[in-house]
Amino acid sequence: MPSEPPGSALDAAIDRLYTVFSTVPRPAAIDLCPCCMTEAEAAAILVPVPLRELRTEVLAPYAGDVLLTVGSVADFRYFLPRIFDIACTSGFDWPELEPLFRRLRDAAWTAWAAEEQAGIRGLLQAYWEQTLAVGEHDAGTVLCAIGNAEDDLGPYLDEWTAALGHPTAAAELRDLLQHGTRWKHGTMRLTNAFWGRRGAQVLQWLGGAELRAAVAQAFAAAASEASLQALADIDDLLAVHGR
Repeated sequence: MPSEPPGSALDAAIDRLYTVFSTVPRPAAIDLCPCCMTEAEAAAILVPVPLRELRTEVLAPYAGDVLLTVGSVADFRYFLPRIFDIACTSGFDWPELEPLFRRLRDAAWTAWAAEEQAGIRGLLQAYWEQTLAVGEHDAGTVLCAIGNAEDDLGPYLDEWTAALGHPTAAAELRDLLQHGTRWKHGTMRLTNAFWGRRGAQVLQWLGGAELRAAVAQAFAAAASEASLQALADIDDLLAVHGR
């Protein structure tokens, strides 16, 4: 878990994102489908104000449909820091987190400049660390969102494994097992439809011996009743899944 106070690492990652993409020019116009975004809405997001000052309600019509029926990769790159600033600090309803993060994959972000990739990945990692530490956002949803942008979730799953001594991280894993998985034809599946076929790595992790060992280790060191209960519940749920 991060040693900084909750939020400081995420704040720093957001600041870096603004810096890294600061040379991307402001678009002169936005391609749009008039059924999804009006000319007036497009004009509102093109007003020459500092990007950090672009209001959530002004950017929302664009962010909800960008790279679907609105916008291009070029203008998405300009608005990206503000979009992900709002998404990572304001919750899931602006717009849904998983399809928004999928826009990064659609824009082929892993082919961008190394500094830009590092800025985005730094944001994803800081957001994930804060999710495990604070529990303000549902970890299953955040992980699925990150999985829509990243091909390899190994570092994020390793972070969760290492964080199980923290009561929030343990409670979030219990919640994923209780509400984010189900059995179908003898196989455990993830219930979030936004996983598509990208959830295999998560399912392998949930069924692995390393996670069971980490739960046992965290249980032996737990100092609070809440942690003990969450870890005991996880162990029971993993035992059921492992049958």
